[in-house]
Amino acid sequence: MASRLRDNLVILLGASITTIAFMWLNAFWKSVENYRLGEKYLQRHEYIRAITFFDRSLHWYTPSNPYVYKSVERLWEIGHIAEKQGDIQLALIALRTIRQAFFGARSFYTPGKDWINKCDKKIASLMVKELGKQEPKKVISTPSARKKDPCPNIFWTVVLEVGFLGWIGSVIGFLTHALTGGRTSEVRPRAGIIWGAMFVVFYALWIIGMARA
Repeated sequence: MASRLRDNLVILLGASITTIAFMWLNAFWKSVENYRLGEKYLQRHEYIRAITFFDRSLHWYTPSNPYVYKSVERLWEIGHIAEKQGDIQLALIALRTIRQAFFGARSFYTPGKDWINKCDKKIASLMVKELGKQEPKKVISTPSARKKDPCPNIFWTVVLEVGFLGWIGSVIGFLTHALTGGRTSEVRPRAGIIWGAMFVVFYALWIIGMARA
């Protein structure tokens, strides 16, 4: 029994590591592809298309991905160029893209907080120019200048994490306690019902938590 449990855990661990590695590499490559397309359109001065692809690169966010921050720098550069050309709307689009992308990648923490704060200040400054006012503090307090930070709901974030971990645990429990040993594995009825029910409950918590967090 102990040997079978160890084998199942090794298989599950190996599959999990392989899946995570594949997901990271896929997201990284997609980020690189979109960054390169953004660079191509930036060189052509097609700023809207460049923003589109830099935004896509940002949405393939993965930890330790340098192309995420390269895309941020290019978007900031587009905002600077647009401001110099007097195109305030284009500058705002570029800066808001940075802000929204980092909030879109949030979980227990929000990445790019320094960039978010930097963009908030610049957006306020640009809106002063657009509205013809001289007091940034008044503009930054308005909903159009700075929206409420869309931080995740802590309660539902905890629910989704508990659901995810419970779901993984119920799979392990089903494999180790509900299946019999031998050449042909069979399901123990009572254990199968218990672990199967736990699988459904925790999976539902995970999905509900993601929807509400």
